[in-house]
Amino acid sequence: MTVRKSLAVLAAAFGLNLAATGAVFAEPSYEARAAYDRGVAAQQAGDMESAVTEWKEAAKGGHTGAAWILANLYDKGVGGVSKSEAQAYEYLLIAARGGQPAAAVRLGEIYLEGNERIGLKRNYAQALKSFEAASLAQRADAQYYISLMHRNGWGTPVDRTESLRWLLLAAKKRYAPAFAELGRIHMEGEGVAKDRIDGWGYLMLANRFGDQAQRAAADELMEKYEGWMKPGEKEKALEMADTWVASHGGT
Repeated sequence: MTVRKSLAVLAAAFGLNLAATGAVFAEPSYEARAAYDRGVAAQQAGDMESAVTEWKEAAKGGHTGAAWILANLYDKGVGGVSKSEAQAYEYLLIAARGGQPAAAVRLGEIYLEGNERIGLKRNYAQALKSFEAASLAQRADAQYYISLMHRNGWGTPVDRTESLRWLLLAAKKRYAPAFAELGRIHMEGEGVAKDRIDGWGYLMLANRFGDQAQRAAADELMEKYEGWMKPGEKEKALEMADTWVASHGGT
């Protein structure tokens, strides 16, 4: 069973998001691969204690997939292990170093906020480094975070042009938070010319492509800017949104 296929099977078993899309896994040792496979076999046999033990051995040998599984198990406190942010962080480090971009994004989020519970201070430089590593896999969330860091001067000088470039890359992948941020900066004229039609149109796209939480965030911005819109502008914004979709693959 390939790493990608076994991760998908395990994700279904634990109800986790173990997507490996875009990952470029480092090659683990033969012993690490064997331990990982024994862990998968143990899990399939219902012996989670042995599975976790084998995956820990595999992760020590540099097996990215094993580390990514363990990071998620400890993060959620499932699969027979107790929730542990410290353990999750340690396995995220292994997974990210092995080329798992989703792990790099999670690490970046931790560095961005810091975590006093595990004695980790906010570190913008490390956050940016993690997001940049994940962006090599063309992850929209990593590109979005890099945009925010350039816009706010977190770990890098303020550069709104560079911020906009990364934001547009994320938006092309229909990442709702990127649309919401584009809507906000166009409504506010933050580094771009004020444009209520484009701003509202981007907020509509955030609402169209977002999940429930992302749509709620877009709705909150719409409520904030509702009074700014003039008669007929919302209709033009809808045309702008539809045109954007049509010019970026449709549907």
